[in-house]
Amino acid sequence: MKKLVFTVIITLGIAATAAAGENYNRCFYSMDRNGDDAVTVDEFKAALPNSAAAFNEADADKSRALDHDEWEAFKESRGIEEQH
Repeated sequence: MKKLVFTVIITLGIAATAAAGENYNRCFYSMDRNGDDAVTVDEFKAALPNSAAAFNEADADKSRALDHDEWEAFKESRGIEEQH
């Protein structure tokens, strides 16, 4: 029961962040400013300044950098398709 409540709280928090105006429909490569195929915390904050919690969730391997697959999986989990 506690896990369910925690999951609901986290989900609502993420939905509230998205509702607050963040647009997660970003191209990975537009966030990767130095072109090293990884989006660091600083690069992420520059692109999405109000989304620190989203970075932590998207960083599935907890490497403190997102790769393309992690970013796409994060967006897919929210039903977001990349626009070109």
